[in-house]
Amino acid sequence: MIELIEAAKEGLTLIYGPPGAGKTSIALRIADRLANRILWVSTTEGPKYLGAAAKRVGANPEKFAFLDFPRAFREDILRYVTEHANEYDLLVVDSVNGLSAAVPSLEKAVHSVLYQISHDKPVILVSEEEPLKLHYIADNVVHVWYKKNSIGHIIRYAQLEKSRRMPPSPRYIFEILDDKVMYLYFSSGLYTGKIVELEKLGVTVPVKSTICITSSKTSKVLELLSRIKDEAVFLKLGPWEAYRGLELREGQEYQARTFQDLFKLLDLFIKGKISPKYLVVNGFLNMSDEEIMDYILYIGSCLSYIDFVLLVDIGAPEETKRLQKFCTDRILID
Repeated sequence: MIELIEAAKEGLTLIYGPPGAGKTSIALRIADRLANRILWVSTTEGPKYLGAAAKRVGANPEKFAFLDFPRAFREDILRYVTEHANEYDLLVVDSVNGLSAAVPSLEKAVHSVLYQISHDKPVILVSEEEPLKLHYIADNVVHVWYKKNSIGHIIRYAQLEKSRRMPPSPRYIFEILDDKVMYLYFSSGLYTGKIVELEKLGVTVPVKSTICITSSKTSKVLELLSRIKDEAVFLKLGPWEAYRGLELREGQEYQARTFQDLFKLLDLFIKGKISPKYLVVNGFLNMSDEEIMDYILYIGSCLSYIDFVLLVDIGAPEETKRLQKFCTDRILID
């Protein structure tokens, strides 16, 4: 999320979205990358929770002074940050909605105090919603949200919607994994220019290609996949399985029960713990095109570490043909 970090280097940054979307995690990660002395004023969580959250996203808790203000003392927040902001390199208020009951006008308080501080050092405000007047005040606006798709995967998104210094960013998909935040972004130029003949599959395609394999008969698909199974990892999305009956080694098949499971598999590719030639993916046939695009973004990241992705689905030709738009080539087995 280079654009988010770059934008937040200067001025006032507003990070907003629904509860549970990952706003605090994104703010922790950005703050850790930008400063060594960070004043974090919380109206929602205590220092113990925030310290653990910082470790979970790979941020250094020692950089942060986590202060929580109970409801009865929230009118003291603005006075405190005015008196002590000069002792730190960056200020975070999470969540700024907690100030609403303590000040006559949240927008005026932000503009008269926090925006003025942002002239000297970066200020990050975290909000549970999009307060339109704060949107106009902020130099940078980051939207963090999530959705649950048709197979039950919860997918988190982040996007720089506004910045006075740079254009808006693409929509990122991100997830919190172990001690880091991993994210997916569109990457062009994966093709190496090298064209190869895949004799076992009967196609000639560029390296780093996505190939659709479709048929109305499971037995035909199994026969083709059996030729390359020893060089492949099989990824199952949802309850469908186009390669049932194919004998696989232990650990060769991955079930993505959550979208986080996909990030875990990608992390194995990145670390070189598994290095297949092919990633075989099944489960797109009953998804909408919009939902498929989230997984195509994931596949693009995987192709940085493997040679080919095979999208495999069983169905009538009129059903499977629409998958072609997501592939470099198509193998239709009669």
